[in-house]
Amino acid sequence: MSAELQAGRHGAPLVIDQVHKRFTQGRRVAHILRGCSLTIGAGEIVALVGESGSGKSTLARTIMKLYTPDEGKLLFGSEDVTHAKGKALRQYRERVQMVFQDPFASLNPAHSIRTILRRSLPPSARHYSERQREDLFDEVLTQVGLTPASNFLQQFPHELSGGQRQRVALARSLAGRPDLVLADEPVSMLDVSLRLGVLNLMLSLNERFGIGYLYITHDLASARYVASRIAVMYAGEIVEEGPAEAIVEEAKHPYTQLLVQAAPDPDRRGLQELDESVFTGEPPDLSREIQGCPFQFRCPHVMEKCYESSPPLKDLGNGQKVKCFLAE
Repeated sequence: MSAELQAGRHGAPLVIDQVHKRFTQGRRVAHILRGCSLTIGAGEIVALVGESGSGKSTLARTIMKLYTPDEGKLLFGSEDVTHAKGKALRQYRERVQMVFQDPFASLNPAHSIRTILRRSLPPSARHYSERQREDLFDEVLTQVGLTPASNFLQQFPHELSGGQRQRVALARSLAGRPDLVLADEPVSMLDVSLRLGVLNLMLSLNERFGIGYLYITHDLASARYVASRIAVMYAGEIVEEGPAEAIVEEAKHPYTQLLVQAAPDPDRRGLQELDESVFTGEPPDLSREIQGCPFQFRCPHVMEKCYESSPPLKDLGNGQKVKCFLAE
């Protein structure tokens, strides 16, 4: 980014502290986030991994302040942004941006790429001249590999490929000069041939500009590729977290072990080697209170105390933490 754009950028850690989120429909209350805690360091890439329905997107939308936590805190740097409103909320959203899973749904089809980028500019950019804005648009599109930028500014989302739309979504987040980007399954809807390019783009932006990411995915292989640290989510809880290599090579939680087994690996013959017992049972109904460990319904190692109480988070001493009685 230009010197002007870089000025004032200062990374800050994001601390998610025991966050709960419930949704009510009639008499049913779904407890989607159940005491989530996670820290994303300034300029760090953390992957949040879990199957559909585990609460990953809800956590991202709660961080983005699209939802307000029912309990717990969100701390960004030294600021408590849990209940931020007005100017404080606008300032927070300048520094924390989100890239949604479906770029076509998140880009207004009635607006050109120029208009989409213009509407994403922070209030601090209101004093920019038209020339400065055009220079900025050219800069962010070039950074995401859409060149020459002049060929794309007049186009509309439906005129672009899926990969190009996702790059526009990234460019839109860059225009706001963020410290942290919440990337919610940013490559899941792209062709396999395009996925690596978007992941490499995220890594490049992280290295060049110190932009941190919360990379949300169900794919442990891409999480290992892009992130320095992985957090594994199940039924609204972080059940294991630690350095990416440790999580993949020395997974401690049975659910993480299931994800590792299911990830493509050329050293294995295929999914036929999986223990079929790990696929029995269904994820718990989050509209009902869960007694004990949430993975008890599917765990091949379930013990009597798993039905009675939820396991505590145990620090294994190597940066790895796990919520499982087996760790004891």
